Amino acid sequence: MTGRPQVAVIGAGPAGLATTIALRRAGLEAVAYERVEALRRHGNGLTLWPNGFAALDAFGAGYAVRGRAHPAAGMAMRAADGRTLYEVSEQAMKSVGGNGMAVHRTELLAALRGLLDPEAVRFGARCVGVRDAGEHAVAEFADGSEVRADLVVGADGIRSVVRESAGLGRRLRHCGVVVWRATIPFGLPETPGLLSMGGADAFGIWKLAEDRVYWFASAPFADARQGGADWLLRRFGDWHEPIPELLRATDPAQVVATEIFDCRPLRAWSRGRVALVGDAAHPSMPNMGQGTSQAFEDAAVLAARLAATPSVPEALRAYERQRRGRANAATSQARMLARIGGWPGPVAGRLREWMLSHAPQRAQLRQLRQMFEFRI
Repeated sequence: MTGRPQVAVIGAGPAGLATTIALRRAGLEAVAYERVEALRRHGNGLTLWPNGFAALDAFGAGYAVRGRAHPAAGMAMRAADGRTLYEVSEQAMKSVGGNGMAVHRTELLAALRGLLDPEAVRFGARCVGVRDAGEHAVAEFADGSEVRADLVVGADGIRSVVRESAGLGRRLRHCGVVVWRATIPFGLPETPGLLSMGGADAFGIWKLAEDRVYWFASAPFADARQGGADWLLRRFGDWHEPIPELLRATDPAQVVATEIFDCRPLRAWSRGRVALVGDAAHPSMPNMGQGTSQAFEDAAVLAARLAATPSVPEALRAYERQRRGRANAATSQARMLARIGGWPGPVAGRLREWMLSHAPQRAQLRQLRQMFEFRI
């Protein structure tokens, strides 16, 4: 691709900021347009995996993000009573690419924003539609303004306006699950990233920097409709420590509840000069913890293909060919894990525990290595 093509990136979350960085470092004039007035100062933790950092490293953002993230001492799954069902040591994780690292969303956004010039992100710009116009694409905003660009990239999340207005959407499907999240001050020793399961419920714990903990809990939607902070403590209060202690230490006002949606794999991620990245392209359940890392892979590959390919449509086709299979596999695996984790009743629970505790570690490590390997 010759010259300096202009790209409008819709959304300035992790996917949008990463895409803007990657595109600008590949020589494109990329600007992110974000509907809110400033970077948000709230949110919760998230997990980044070696493939996500490999993608960040591809466009020079890995060092800045690592400085904000906290590495886990391996990863583990436990039963509700604390029995270890599955564990991969810190050393074994390094043998397949590295450990997961937890970072607060606000700090991740700050790290990425710090790599961009001030004019590269425009806040208070709510996109209401896009259209492909042959030799260019147009992003339309709520104030009546428009931006013409060589390419419009939708990085605007699971309910993407870009996806819908470009005719790329599928109907979102309710996954029947509610997830609660909170980040709290809590002195937790160095520990593996932990997921505990009991019945159809789950509880995750990740240590953040500066003596903080990010926790999340999930339960079936039908049960959770009555839920609040007191309900969570009743639901998980007899699980292993430190789960009850974490819940008691959490200000109910800090707990965010989210109903989970995904969708079937999209038939295409682009149309003309409009393309999708991140949750806009592959909405997924959170069970793999791969959403942000997959978005960073999208950003790295999209930038590389645009830099190497003579025309935008050809570059987008190459981007889709490289990314769709891998991202859709992660989405399918997340849904499969959600189904297994949602098996109700004691008999199903015991079967799940047996499966997890008897899975050969060599096979587990091989799967992790495949997930963590990322090449442009």
